[in-house]
Amino acid sequence: MVRLHLRSPYGRDEIREILVECARLSGLRDAYAEVICTRGIPPAGSRDPRECENKFFAFVVPFVWIASPEKQERGLHATISGVQRIAQCSVDPTAKNYHWLDLTMGLYEAYERGGETAMLVDREGNVVEGPGFNVFVVRKGGVFTPDSGVLEGITRRTVMELASVLGIPLGWRAIPASEMRRAEEVFVTSTAGGIMPVTKVDGKAVGGGKPGPVTARLREAYWELHRDPRYATPVRYD
Repeated sequence: MVRLHLRSPYGRDEIREILVECARLSGLRDAYAEVICTRGIPPAGSRDPRECENKFFAFVVPFVWIASPEKQERGLHATISGVQRIAQCSVDPTAKNYHWLDLTMGLYEAYERGGETAMLVDREGNVVEGPGFNVFVVRKGGVFTPDSGVLEGITRRTVMELASVLGIPLGWRAIPASEMRRAEEVFVTSTAGGIMPVTKVDGKAVGGGKPGPVTARLREAYWELHRDPRYATPVRYD
């Protein structure tokens, strides 16, 4: 938040307590929790962002799937967009934000081409990320993900940790769009969906056209973590 010149009125522990209370009050057992900090509105006639009063919002809603479980079983159809991701020298992708116009236009293009979601590239033609998710490819049994120009997502980091535990080679590097199209497996990651297989890129089947073994292994391990009390924060409902 410092990089975006935003200040939250609450610390990490306080935010955790607020989200737990939101979940408790809602009564939801399967919930999606979110916090948002906005810049706010400056006084009338001013365009000075320093005069804005930052606002904090927190809420929980029924769990939101970026792709339904049914779609995940068969795998998603992604298109590699002609829309370039906003350069990281202009908008820092590692600071989560909703400056999504490029991602939104990529989605429109994907729908026009018969796809379900989009993957955007940088100016060198390397795939970076999609609307709300990180991307991974599997080549020769190893897993690779872009090393720059992306939001360093929590689920992305969990994949890295799982790969280490499972003995699956994992690396960070540029991923040309051409490599994405001929990968053995492709999957994307998001809090709102976990590890999601991609079985078609630009209208052509990835691998055998169904979720691959490496993706399935990571996906199973990922959901198993949700049943591990070491990674859970209890909510005491009334």
